[in-house]
Amino acid sequence: MKANTSAQITNHPATDNQPAWVGDQIYFSSDRDYTLNLFAMPAAGGEVRKITDFSDYDVLWPSGGPDGVVFEAGGALWVHQPSSGTTRQLKISVADDRAQALPRFVKVAEQIESFDIAPNAERVLFAARGELFTLPAKHGEARNLSNTPNAREISASLSPDGQTVAYLSDASGEYELYLRASDGSGTPRKLTSDGDIWRFAPVWSPDGQRLAYADKKLRLRYVEVGSGNTVEVDQIDTGNEITVYVWSADSRALAYVTTNAAGIGRIWLYDTVGKRKHAATEADYNAGNPAFDPEGRYLYFTSDRDYNMEFEAVEFDYIYVRAQKLFAASLRADVEPAVKLRSDEIAAPDGESKGKDDKGKDNKPAAIDYAGLIDRTVALNVGGGNYGGLLASAEGLYFQSAPSQGAPPELHLYKLDEGKSDQVAAGVTSYALSTNGKKLLLAQAGNQYVLADAKWKTDLSGKLAMDKLQLRVDPQAEWAQMYRDGWRILRDWFYDPGMHGNDWEQIYQRYAALLPYVSTRADLDYLFSEVAGEMNAGHIYVQSGDQARPERHAGGLLGAELAAHSSGYFQFSKVYRGETGMEIYRAPLDTPSTRVTAGEYLIAVDGVDARTVKNAYALLEYKADRQVELKVNDRPSAEGARTLLVKTIDSEVQLRYLDWIESRRALVDQLSDGRIGYVHLPNTAVDGNRELIRQLLPQINKDALIIDDRYNGGGFIPDRMIEMLARKPLHYWKRRGLQPQANPFISHPGPKAMLINGQSSSGGDALPYYFRKLGLGPLIGTRTWGGLIGISGNPSLADGGQLLASTFRFLANDGQWAVENEGVSPDIEVVDAPHLLAAGKDPSIEKAVEVLLAELAKGVPQAPTAPPAPTNFGR
Repeated sequence: MKANTSAQITNHPATDNQPAWVGDQIYFSSDRDYTLNLFAMPAAGGEVRKITDFSDYDVLWPSGGPDGVVFEAGGALWVHQPSSGTTRQLKISVADDRAQALPRFVKVAEQIESFDIAPNAERVLFAARGELFTLPAKHGEARNLSNTPNAREISASLSPDGQTVAYLSDASGEYELYLRASDGSGTPRKLTSDGDIWRFAPVWSPDGQRLAYADKKLRLRYVEVGSGNTVEVDQIDTGNEITVYVWSADSRALAYVTTNAAGIGRIWLYDTVGKRKHAATEADYNAGNPAFDPEGRYLYFTSDRDYNMEFEAVEFDYIYVRAQKLFAASLRADVEPAVKLRSDEIAAPDGESKGKDDKGKDNKPAAIDYAGLIDRTVALNVGGGNYGGLLASAEGLYFQSAPSQGAPPELHLYKLDEGKSDQVAAGVTSYALSTNGKKLLLAQAGNQYVLADAKWKTDLSGKLAMDKLQLRVDPQAEWAQMYRDGWRILRDWFYDPGMHGNDWEQIYQRYAALLPYVSTRADLDYLFSEVAGEMNAGHIYVQSGDQARPERHAGGLLGAELAAHSSGYFQFSKVYRGETGMEIYRAPLDTPSTRVTAGEYLIAVDGVDARTVKNAYALLEYKADRQVELKVNDRPSAEGARTLLVKTIDSEVQLRYLDWIESRRALVDQLSDGRIGYVHLPNTAVDGNRELIRQLLPQINKDALIIDDRYNGGGFIPDRMIEMLARKPLHYWKRRGLQPQANPFISHPGPKAMLINGQSSSGGDALPYYFRKLGLGPLIGTRTWGGLIGISGNPSLADGGQLLASTFRFLANDGQWAVENEGVSPDIEVVDAPHLLAAGKDPSIEKAVEVLLAELAKGVPQAPTAPPAPTNFGR
């Protein structure tokens, strides 16, 4: 500290963590032998000694004291004493009533996993927090049908006659398909017994005789309700899992969606009599969301065929939006198309017939004419959009529409007899349609559920009494079930069925031994973290569920650094500047009417004298994103102070980040005499893509570019970002009186370098990998994080928590695993040593400028000079 120096004292491929300084020794945890153990070495550097030799549980959180290191392993506290060289477990007794482990009643509307509606809408079925409930439409009480604290019920639906509930339960240890009476009477019947993998929701056939389901073995099957016999329908190995499947009105055909290697979804119809599948849509267009007309006339579906082009605001580029349209295929050759030309004619006298239209035909469900089915498809009279959630009634087709990116979906009904659609209700996140087609159950934001008439512009006053959904939760029983569920979710959703060589059952048993000691929901998350850590894989996340949390109220911030002053007032030591018009970079004290400069004094906030508090932020408690009145002066006195009306912010992270960017950019500008541009990318998600455009565009004419990927937190796969960085001019356009302009406009022909470090992660790993693969320039810094195994979603736990499993892994073009668990190494290693950063230096930037200036000395790509326009055309 005196000499302001730092030194790296370990350099092992394994992880070295949590250093603790005791005497002249540094103690730390490391997984050099796979399991984290305690190690030690001289503070000045030297030989590393292994102190502990645990093989079951990791050594975590070592903390040093005067003569010892305390750490945790296997849920117990241990101490290592250097003086004696001994390591022993501490025996600590703490009196605790384990309040969070006591049974309690909770409202479960926030944990609804699935729902359905009775045929005549008398009651509604919910699977919530692992139990089955029915709730009356108006009169009566909620009813818990299952009452299984030690098991979880999910994916519930009512039989077509409303008398039976089908659902999945792990009461046997694995999820099996069960049936039980919808009034809760009797005992459940287990319909399957081969559960060894996660199953998707079962779907009733209209005759109530079959239940279709798919699973994580990529199979589609159905089980006969009477006999329990299971029939294999299909199994795939390309694209995505089969998760969408619906029955035809006569219960004979099963429609489902598969995805080919090109990512195109195709709808198939499996005939349960002929035992074969038939294509219902072309292989050329992405299709999905099949829904059968209950009258047996049509198969409805969505398909991407409306390529609406929209231009970008920044450059001449474009995207395709609102590609989906709605379609109806006539299931039989004698069924008129769902859309046809119309002509109003004079009606014949009563009792006479003037021709015969399709309404006179017998349209009762009959066998599907598979030959020519695709050719009998027509588009409904609905423009292109973003559609999903198709359900059909005799009247027509219900569908959800997202009016714009991120907007709440709307529910619409397309009426066949009118040939048009209109809105049923706005803000419908999901819904169910009663078997008789007369009622809808609408799910809306805020855990609101509404029973409504199935019609245009329906009345939304019929809100269900969701507060009645209450459950007595026994936390210890629920925690045990969730532990098993989390372990099972990783087993069934992790990209490698071999679980990276782990004995997964043994891992379950190892950490299950700690379940009796779990006293809080956070303790359970600790176990989940340890189980997830055994996978040696990135992007496995533990997300907390229902646990006690303190209520928080954000304090207001001014986008400034304040220092105490001898006068008792506070002095602005630094004021952060923002970007006008960009809310993310809104600086409260950097507008024409609120501008404050460093060195001025904060005199009062909302009339409260600043001298009355020791901490300036006490004046801004609970005032985030609110208007406050400040008194500011250029001297520590209330006399002559000016009054400012300021709107606070709740975080200064973005302003401090902006300040850091500008300081790096200024450093590059100074070191290169303005020749080299600098762009920092904080992530590869929304912020990073915004910064790429915002920072790159004004520097596109620099001779060279530094792309800073350090501290990049990832997000999207950055293929679009690297595409922009890799652009070279394809040619130039010459306009009258103007210099030639490159095409594409955003392109850079000069040399580039990318900066990386150990906190370049996920998409921040991929970006330098792509940068090197495309030969754009050297990578400078230290090896990246090494986390290119991704997430795509998986089921949650009963209380709303989640273990996110990594479901897909980076594979190089040569067929070898790459980046994950190894990172991307630099071409030129530069360590941003702490003492140099503290001194205001930036070694990585300094090296990049040096390298790029050397490259520029070889020559700078120049735009061509246009010759005189041609005049000789052979005249």
